[in-house]
Amino acid sequence: MSEIVHGGRLDTAIAQYGGEPDNWLDLSTGINPRSYPLPALDDVVWKRLPGEQAELALYQTARNYYRVSDRSGVVGANGTQAIIQVLPHILDRKSVSIVSPTYGEHFHCWKGVGGDVVEASTLNEAVSSGGVVVVGNPNNPDCRSYQPDVLVEAASVLAKSKGILMVDEAFCDVEPELSVVPQLPENVIVLRSFGKFFGLAGMRLGFAICNADLASRIFRMVGPWAVSGPALEIGRIAMSDVDWISNACKWVKEASQQQQEVLDRSGMEITGNAGLFLEAKHPNTAYICEQLMRVHVLVRPFEVRPDRLRFGLCADENSLARLETELTRVIGEL
Repeated sequence: MSEIVHGGRLDTAIAQYGGEPDNWLDLSTGINPRSYPLPALDDVVWKRLPGEQAELALYQTARNYYRVSDRSGVVGANGTQAIIQVLPHILDRKSVSIVSPTYGEHFHCWKGVGGDVVEASTLNEAVSSGGVVVVGNPNNPDCRSYQPDVLVEAASVLAKSKGILMVDEAFCDVEPELSVVPQLPENVIVLRSFGKFFGLAGMRLGFAICNADLASRIFRMVGPWAVSGPALEIGRIAMSDVDWISNACKWVKEASQQQQEVLDRSGMEITGNAGLFLEAKHPNTAYICEQLMRVHVLVRPFEVRPDRLRFGLCADENSLARLETELTRVIGEL
């Protein structure tokens, strides 16, 4: 099976175009460039195996943060990727429809267990085929989003044929009102990523929110100590920090709007804004991407959508000005 190309491959770009990590403007991911400040941790967090009480404390905090009802279960792992990989083995379903384009690992992991996987262009098309339906909300990379009532209705249709709806809410923190978690139907699985919004992707922490029985099965499959001791502590502290969360949401919304205006002025056609990343269109994206890398600006192209580029958020005004200068120059040369 061919390799899935992800964003964040700065080391590969440096190997080809030179420079040092600090002088690159890396906009290839949807990770918050203003990360949560790392708290000081007791040495025992590093020296001992993760404890049950620390795990329970994280799960309770996650319940509060994601607004999980008492009837639903929550299970953590070292990133949602780990959960995406085990779910095809747990669910044992062969018919899978993925609303595409989206995060490539969904297709990759279901295909890897011999699933009959199809890529649907709309949610309605995917639901009509039954089985397991995978959808991003908001979706990466095209920024499509769905109101919770739409997802609840889709789950209701799927339930008639014992189908399952999997909603990838990795980028939902900035728009929590989009989350289907507070009214979670029994046949819905929600994936939530900690590292993107909190800007700590290297910590590797993610959650599945679903009915309690399925949560127990996922818990057994990911095994003991699936979340490291430091991740248990940092996740609990960060998801309890109401002021930081509120300020971060406000900044992301303002920064993404400013960046949208920059992309528009520079000559890109905006096709979506999901807060932590934007998608834009241009007939010459391959040239634009190449020329930006020559001046150490890394954005995310897509082989299956050759006229689109995804831009992560700039961390500050200097970075945004640099992006505008280089992008305006490159497009002006066409």
